[in-house]
Amino acid sequence: MSVGSSVRQGLSITRRSASVVGILFLINLAVAALAAFPIYRGIRLFTGSSLMGGELLRGFPVDWLTDFTINSPGSFDRYAMFIVWTGFISLALNSILAGGVLTRFKAPGLRYSLGDFFRYAWRYAWPLLRLLVIGLICYWVVFRLLNQELRQAIDRWTEDWGDDRAVFWLRLIASLLVVLGLGFVNLVMDYARVRLVLEEGTGAMQAFLASLGFSLGRFKSAIGVYIVPSCLALALLGVYRLLFPWGFINARIGSASHLNQFLALASVLVVQQIVMFGRYWFRVATWASEWSLYSGTRTKGQS
Repeated sequence: MSVGSSVRQGLSITRRSASVVGILFLINLAVAALAAFPIYRGIRLFTGSSLMGGELLRGFPVDWLTDFTINSPGSFDRYAMFIVWTGFISLALNSILAGGVLTRFKAPGLRYSLGDFFRYAWRYAWPLLRLLVIGLICYWVVFRLLNQELRQAIDRWTEDWGDDRAVFWLRLIASLLVVLGLGFVNLVMDYARVRLVLEEGTGAMQAFLASLGFSLGRFKSAIGVYIVPSCLALALLGVYRLLFPWGFINARIGSASHLNQFLALASVLVVQQIVMFGRYWFRVATWASEWSLYSGTRTKGQS
């Protein structure tokens, strides 16, 4: 199956599986609200109904941040740890939810209830969590080798250089290698999830190794199917930033009355959630396109 055919079929499957996109979006919205609640509560209690609350609509002044840090010692450190743990919970949660999403692709035309989604998510939870651990180790290896070891080697190599431009380009290349390495691991993890759900009884390591071989053996097709929906999601974000630049939003909110401030904030929130829903839609479209390519290749190989 070609890249174009896989992407078209993936978009069609996603259109018929819009309910799973909504589930992913709502659950992640709840996690984001949970992550934001401690800092919101802290700022709300600290500012109350003072004029500083209005000033915070225009950004976080350095004076206020200094004052908040002095009067609430350790708050930002505790919140940072809370965010870290929330991030790990989010990774595990989305790995489990992927089982419910991918199972939907087996029969996208059939009825698929909320109970079915969570039942299949639980069914594949442990293999997907084991796969997540393998992926986290690979991410760590990429950061260790390319982000730390390579950067340190470049620093040692260029410490006596007089041309800062050459040093900049070397560091930029190192950064691009990190991004490409992380992207490839993410690609392999996607196809490993597909294999775990598509082929019953597959173990996490077996799925990862098979996905690695598939990604390397059919690199152009695998990367093409991964990139096209991902670029569409980035384009959606770009359109949002083009239509609603932060300077425009900030000026409209900061200079408005209390009622207009509320309406402006509510409008921005609604638009941002629509954009986030769209990004989750394209994320599911990426999985569906990868599912189409992998299952089509597997069927062709068996025949």
